[in-house]
Amino acid sequence: MNCRSCQTELVEFFSLGQMPSINVFLKKEEEFATEKKYNLSVGFCPKCSLVQIIDTIPPKDLFVDYVYFSAVSTQFLEHCKENANELTKKLNLGPESLVLEVASNDGSQLQEFKNLGIPVLGVDPAKNIAKVANEKGIKTIDEFFSYSLAKKLKEEQNIQADLIFGANVLAHVEGIVDFVKGVKELLKPKGTAVFEFPYARGLIEKKFDVIYHEHVFYYSLIALIHLFKTADLEIYDVKMTPMQGGSLMFFACHAGAFPIHQNVKDLQAQEIESGFDKLETYQKLAEDVLGIKNELLDLLKKIKSEGKRVAAYSASAKGTVLLNYFGINTNYIDFIVDKSPAKQGLYTPGTHFLVYPPEKVGEDKPDYLLILCWNLADEVMQMEELKAWREGGGKFIIPVPEVKII
Repeated sequence: MNCRSCQTELVEFFSLGQMPSINVFLKKEEEFATEKKYNLSVGFCPKCSLVQIIDTIPPKDLFVDYVYFSAVSTQFLEHCKENANELTKKLNLGPESLVLEVASNDGSQLQEFKNLGIPVLGVDPAKNIAKVANEKGIKTIDEFFSYSLAKKLKEEQNIQADLIFGANVLAHVEGIVDFVKGVKELLKPKGTAVFEFPYARGLIEKKFDVIYHEHVFYYSLIALIHLFKTADLEIYDVKMTPMQGGSLMFFACHAGAFPIHQNVKDLQAQEIESGFDKLETYQKLAEDVLGIKNELLDLLKKIKSEGKRVAAYSASAKGTVLLNYFGINTNYIDFIVDKSPAKQGLYTPGTHFLVYPPEKVGEDKPDYLLILCWNLADEVMQMEELKAWREGGGKFIIPVPEVKII
């Protein structure tokens, strides 16, 4: 397999084996036997340092009928509001501007820009979710973003954006060079493209459960600079955000449009010092993850041997990866709950747990709750639905990046 950015042959460094598509939930038990699984291995490009999965699932099988809605997470909605306020101020956006969001989901982020009086346009391939956004008054095109779509929008509708925004999309697009060229096509001469996604440092910090088929890429700044140069775009600013357990947000423009900030150069230097450009830095991941797996399974076995019960919170992408790779079944946990109504009543990919609403924790009173969406642990632990259970002595287990009981 060759690098999707520079065509150099990849070197595989970690495999999660056969994994189901993390957002394809099952509706009935009869579907268990025919559930598809796919190889999930990760490789490193020795030329441009881009980390990426080896095999992908066709996008039409991943994103057309999607069960992830942005509005489910309170933390995410607060982050959307902060983004809109900060970017509006930083980029001097106003009623004459246009914000175009790629992979705009249910329009939660664009709604915040619209609340500030800024015209918005969304692009998202999930027809069920784009329909929700359009019904809320957020104009959304239900197609995959590409160079050809960008060219069509520019030529036929005279669309160009002051801000092109994307949260957790840049990692999802297999045809990434075409995608970046589409960004260039729709960006005004003094426009800015802003993307946010889980940062590659997470792999070095044992956060292995960000690896799944939707996440084709795991970007470092070094790799991004190389990629954006292919479309004659420059990264001129960067910042870290707390989303997804540690994300990178960067600001890109047409080459020479804005001066490059010192923090871009500083982060580049830090990455080189940390070995982001070296294969052996990533090869340590397999050993680190095995350590977490053994520690968590030993803990769950001990709890069960004491006659106590464990439930899991969140039928999330991270949760699906961890449960499947660690082989966690009904011998280890009793049931799973999730806040999203779209997942309740369905069976989890691969592990086939029936998903219940959070109220079941208070009804069944397990002794422990394993938080699979560990990046939202603080939000989960303060949930009103869990208050009585928590005050009654219930304890939380956080599995990543270190196993701990709270």
